[in-house]
Amino acid sequence: MRVPGVVALREGWLEQAVCQQGTRDHESLITVSMPPSSIHAALLLAGLKPGRPGHWRVRDDGSLELVPPTGEAVLIDVEWVDVAGSVQRGPLSAWIKTEGAAAPMSFVFAGSVMRDRAVAPYVADQSGSVVGLVTFGDEPMASVAVVPDRADVAEPSLKAWTERIPPEGTAVTIVIRRAPSRAP
Repeated sequence: MRVPGVVALREGWLEQAVCQQGTRDHESLITVSMPPSSIHAALLLAGLKPGRPGHWRVRDDGSLELVPPTGEAVLIDVEWVDVAGSVQRGPLSAWIKTEGAAAPMSFVFAGSVMRDRAVAPYVADQSGSVVGLVTFGDEPMASVAVVPDRADVAEPSLKAWTERIPPEGTAVTIVIRRAPSRAP
């Protein structure tokens, strides 16, 4: 699946890798105009199986309960044309770092959450989440690592790798595909 987008952020802390334009732009590398539910539907049409977004909570004893997202593993690449006119392509995760090194990233088609509401029953259509890095519990595609969304629970750790990201406003294409099956 190919989704057009735009580079929204090149510096700073990240909570999303991709969001719908006009929602979480201040914490996302890329924005897209397509609603998250349309991306979900296209992935279903491509034969991918959704799971469930991850979640977390602080237990009564103060410990953390971290529940990872489930779903079919996906690979997410970004394509763009550089200033020399050459097409570039690489993993979305190469644009993300933690403590100065590449952030190990794997993603699943988690599928967001449906609610019984007349307006925006697909929760990600309301929040704008498309590819989540931090665990809000509504991410159609989610990092398999559960990262609480509160700084008092988990220090922010994911940053934009500025030197690897084309200028803000650069048109990009997000390429989402099924990850190869792992041999048992």
